[in-house]
Amino acid sequence: MKNRIITLTFIFFLLTSFLLCQIKKDDLISEKERRRLASKPKISITSLLNGNYFNKLDTYVTDQIPFRDEFKTIKGNTLKKTMFMKENNGIYEKDNILYQIDTKVNVKSIRHLLDKINYIDKTYLTSQNKYFVYIPDKNYYLNDEKIPKIEYNTIEGNLKNGLPSNYKWIDIKNNLDLSSYYRTDIHWSQDKIIGVANNICENMVLSKLESYYTSKEYYPFYGALYSKTVTSIKPDKITYLDSDIIRNTKVYNYEKKGYEKVYKESNLNNIDSYDIFLSGATALLTLENNSNTSGKELIMFRDSFGSSLAPLLIEKYSKITMVDLRYIGSKYLESVLNLSGNEDVLFIYSNVIINNSFTLK
Repeated sequence: MKNRIITLTFIFFLLTSFLLCQIKKDDLISEKERRRLASKPKISITSLLNGNYFNKLDTYVTDQIPFRDEFKTIKGNTLKKTMFMKENNGIYEKDNILYQIDTKVNVKSIRHLLDKINYIDKTYLTSQNKYFVYIPDKNYYLNDEKIPKIEYNTIEGNLKNGLPSNYKWIDIKNNLDLSSYYRTDIHWSQDKIIGVANNICENMVLSKLESYYTSKEYYPFYGALYSKTVTSIKPDKITYLDSDIIRNTKVYNYEKKGYEKVYKESNLNNIDSYDIFLSGATALLTLENNSNTSGKELIMFRDSFGSSLAPLLIEKYSKITMVDLRYIGSKYLESVLNLSGNEDVLFIYSNVIINNSFTLK
């Protein structure tokens, strides 16, 4: 009798799911998983014979099954509460915050990054003022001896020893804490890095930020770590800071060959809402602030963390050129950078890139 009830329940579940799949409109993306979902496959004789149709159909049904997110949440909570699992796919959850576990220092990666910096320094840079900022991940601020951490001192020591001697190291660790980062993502929240920006300004012999900022918010934001695990924690809220200077700053995108705004709010609907900041991953951008007539210029070699920092620094410069070496080769910079020797040059990289820098060209 018991087996009969289980079998009937399972059949009922399958039939109900099938009927709901026919009724409900297909979802295009999964915000929680930050990816596009499979669409209904087209049937053909060839796809039936080689089995591709059934493979695609299986993926489609799995992606579009009703209450998919709810089932994943139930599964995750079951594993945590019955099997006491704290880690899943390299993601650790503690006190409603997600952490990406990374414990091994990749010395070769650090050397690769330093080789790039030294090559750029010798090939293109002359009398500029040069600075370096190391951004630790949020695990640095996690106070839990049970969770293994990477050796941050080893990373910092290797960087300091390998940088050209005329580079000034700007230490920002004391300007950050656990609340500076998104709970479901690796990035810092822009409204929590005013202290970072002021520290950088002070070390660059600039005055503190003077702009009056208004806060704008977007919810929900499911960060990159959210998509890698099963969790029931609430999504983040993106806060972006606006000002008269930021609104009037023109951003030239060399890939799109046109001007854009600092904050393109339509990007909040992208798979990654963090693209609100300077349109996300881009090889080369120029921020032009016509309200600053000093002619002062900053060249920023950066990763995605720099996208939310540059809008705060723009008030101090007439122009900021942002270079992402993941998308443009260092050998081709001569054709895009018109250097006078009077610029400030800032290399700013997060722990994520420093320990896996082989994406830099």
